[in-house]
Amino acid sequence: MASSSRRVPATPGTRNVNLERRAEIGAERRARSRNAILVAAFHLLGTETGQTTRIEDICGEAGIARGTFYNHFSDLEQLKHELLDELTREFDRAVHMVFSRLEGPVEQTAVAVRYYLQAAARNPNWGWAMINSGTPGHIFGKTVWLNSLMTLNEAIDAGEITLKSAETGRDILMGVVSAATVSIVRGVMQPSYPEEIAEHILMAFGLSAARAKDYANRPLPALPAIAHEIIVIASMPALGDIGC
Repeated sequence: MASSSRRVPATPGTRNVNLERRAEIGAERRARSRNAILVAAFHLLGTETGQTTRIEDICGEAGIARGTFYNHFSDLEQLKHELLDELTREFDRAVHMVFSRLEGPVEQTAVAVRYYLQAAARNPNWGWAMINSGTPGHIFGKTVWLNSLMTLNEAIDAGEITLKSAETGRDILMGVVSAATVSIVRGVMQPSYPEEIAEHILMAFGLSAARAKDYANRPLPALPAIAHEIIVIASMPALGDIGC
């Protein structure tokens, strides 16, 4: 006579472990698919023609269904916003780690301009991705937009620049750097262009030509390694080793 097998009921502890592992697997899969979308978006937006990128293009590049895209992002604008955050978050944190070694907010402004423009020159895909992902003025994302305002407020409070408001300075800064980034990634400017741009921005802020030139051409400290260690986009390590 054939014997019948009985399934041993799982204990509550076993069920909890299984549920936790399922949740972990689900989170890992979700993270992988989100990363695939971001990488695909970076590849497509990181070109001169990237402005025409559609959701369908990103899904095809990532090898996912359109529904998977909407599991992570509500629309293309949200994806661009989060891509900008990935492209600049750790880089901007590294830039601000250098600030404590600088003379003050004027030198900090000049150094930040040079870091970002040099990074775009070293990795044009990074520069194009930010140009094609950003809204007017917000080429480097919301964090950079807010941080620049804080730095300029400090410079105004210290009497180092003669702007009527930090908002005016931020708009000058972002507008000029946005345009300069386009010129740089198109490869039509000399390697010294980041310093030239920083110099003229400082003159627009009220510094004399001599002081602006001095600040814009001081030795550029090497960025901390964090600038390219914690980045989801594989191509980002090309931004490392900026500075002396």
